Amino acid sequence: MAQSTRKRLVLGGLEAALFDAPHTGRPAKFDGKDRAAITALACSEAPEGHARWSIRLLAEKAVELNVVDGIAPSTVLYMLKKTRSSRTAKDNGVSRG
Repeated sequence: MAQSTRKRLVLGGLEAALFDAPHTGRPAKFDGKDRAAITALACSEAPEGHARWSIRLLAEKAVELNVVDGIAPSTVLYMLKKTRSSRTAKDNGVSRG
């Protein structure tokens, strides 16, 4: 890491050494509001005839409610996995005092 920082300093100056260049790639398709809406939908009552939400049902309902234009069930799963806390983690945020 030190070697690459030194190289950036020599080639691009102090600013290039201290700050990363903008990253390339496609911007995120879904923002925080989309994620929050899908998470809230998952926490709501399941549709009639279903005991609980499935990932596929959540994806279909999000499109039906115009939360998003289109979304794959795997993306819904990824969004929900990022919002769940681990109940088995050592530090789960509960105060010990």
